[in-house]
Formats: sequence, C-alpha cells, structure tokens
Amino acid sequence: PRTKQQQQQQQHGILSALIALANPSAVNDRIHNQLLLSAIYFTIGFLLTNYGFSSGSAAFVETIKAAEPITSAATAVLWGIEQLGPEEVASLGGIIVGVVLSTLGHRGNGASSSRNELELATSSQSLLTSSFIVLLANICFSFRGLHQKLFRSTPQGKATVVDDLNLQYRMQQIG
Repeated sequence: PRTKQQQQQQQHGILSALIALANPSAVNDRIHNQLLLSAIYFTIGFLLTNYGFSSGSAAFVETIKAAEPITSAATAVLWGIEQLGPEEVASLGGIIVGVVLSTLGHRGNGASSSRNELELATSSQSLLTSSFIVLLANICFSFRGLHQKLFRSTPQGKATVVDDLNLQYRMQQIG
C-alpha cells in the first residue's frame, strides 16, 4: 500500500510531465524537455513491443527488434549527431542480412491449394502487421536514444550531474 505522500509525489510527477508536454519550450526546473521526450518514446516503444508480441510470434518479433540498430543509426545520422564509418556500415549490413535470413523462415512451404493460399494471405497480413508494429517500436527506441543524447549534451544532463543509472531511473520514472 502506498502512503499518501507517495501518491502525492506520483501525482506531482505526472502533473509536471503533462505541463511540460503542453508547453515544451517553457523553462521547466523539474523535468528537462529532452528527458521527457526520451521517457515518452521509451514508454511508447515498450507498449508497441508488447502489442507486437501479442500479434505475432516471439521469435519473429525479436528478429525484427534485432534491426533496431539500423533505425538508431539512421536517426543519429539524420539529426547530425553521428557519422557512420565503414565498420559501422558493415555491422549494419550484417544485421540486415541476419534479419532477412531469419524472416525467410516465416514463409509458407510452397504447397498450393485454395485453403493454403487463404492461410498464407492471412499469415502474410499478420506478419506485415506485426512487422509494422515492431518497426514503430524500433523507431520509438531510436528516438529515445536521440533525445537521451541531446539531454546528455545539456548542462543538466552531463554525466557528472546525472550518472547513467539515475538517467535510466528518471527516464523510466517519468515514462
């Protein structure tokens, strides 16, 4: 059971997050805007991942989630935070090959009948839906990383002010 003080602290945290969302450019001494955005993307990413698990097999969802470094690299490059070297590009290429090979295992067996074609069409639609949901989760996690890096570049986010453990704790607490 939570004490009344704990409930008030949680309500104050939620209220601070909502105020920061409503007016992100305002100076907010409780929650930094980049940290807030990071927490929001983190939370949405987990919700989408869990929804992906409910709509597809765990092996398939994890295979698509393995491609998250690709969306993270693309996000960092698009925002000008990082430049990819040949080693990073080769690593991303390896991930792409691995994901493609793994997803090929989810295809049908090639048998032809109207019933099998209907099952294959339904299965393909389910795979596309699961892929889309998990890809959105990957994009959310990539934006979480982006905003976490942007937060780290501010005076309030320096590692001397907030260590990695407390950064993760705050992000999850806000989310």
